[in-house]
Amino acid sequence: MSTTAAWILSLAGSGMCLFLAVQTFRFWITQGWPRMCSTLIGALVASTVVFRPTLPLELAAKLRASLSNDLEADPRPTTPDPNVTHGPGTDGPPWGTIALVLGITVAAIALLLGSLALATGLRRHRERARQQQRRADELARRRTEVEERHDAVRDSLGDFQMNLLDNLHRLALADVNVAQTARLIDALDAARDARISTAPEALDTYRQAVIALELAWRSADHHARTTGASYLPRAERRNIEQAQAALAVARDERGYAPQRQLALRRALNLIESVIPVPLEAIAALETSTRPALALAKN
Repeated sequence: MSTTAAWILSLAGSGMCLFLAVQTFRFWITQGWPRMCSTLIGALVASTVVFRPTLPLELAAKLRASLSNDLEADPRPTTPDPNVTHGPGTDGPPWGTIALVLGITVAAIALLLGSLALATGLRRHRERARQQQRRADELARRRTEVEERHDAVRDSLGDFQMNLLDNLHRLALADVNVAQTARLIDALDAARDARISTAPEALDTYRQAVIALELAWRSADHHARTTGASYLPRAERRNIEQAQAALAVARDERGYAPQRQLALRRALNLIESVIPVPLEAIAALETSTRPALALAKN
């Protein structure tokens, strides 16, 4: 083989060894233990082939020579001559070769066992990671369900408050002096506070708070529907009745526009004399009646 060809092969082999070394380091960083061990073995083999390709032949020749010497040795017992000193050239057990072969064998077995142990540990680590991920996904799913139930109650209450003037038959739901409504407000605050914590151990507390909120909402809504305005004093009940009549006039598209505007203001004043009306509810009512009033003016 020419010098140029040998140099090219040596350069290519060195590049392969460097590539395998980089891959081994990358798999070590990413904790890909089986791949790291396989790549490490490949790097050792490649470096041996490139930098000392005759090593396997030398080891095989030493082993073959050792076996041949053992077979050709004289089996008859001889009396050792105490005056003869065995030098390095005399025949004897090839302890160096045997130790070398045993060392290589033990190293290979140890490397194999290490690879198997690392692979087993990696499988266990991945299984634990999968279990933790499944648990996290399950907790996220359960929390999403609880949050949806929480939001459903909030949306129902918000819809009531936005359309309070359409829900005067449930007026007690807006009166914090009513015991059921007061318990509902407390349950809302408790559920809101429990929702802040996203720790897994806080999920049960949050779920219990949402359950209590749902029960408080059903109780308050049922009480408001069955009671209406009957729990109010007579004068306030009369104001609510007059407000409902005024709202009917304000929403009558066949009515006279100035009269309808006057009825709308009167209804708001009568209701606010009994219970505060949210600004959102006033804005929603004005938005719904403004086009009809404009049409009546035209």
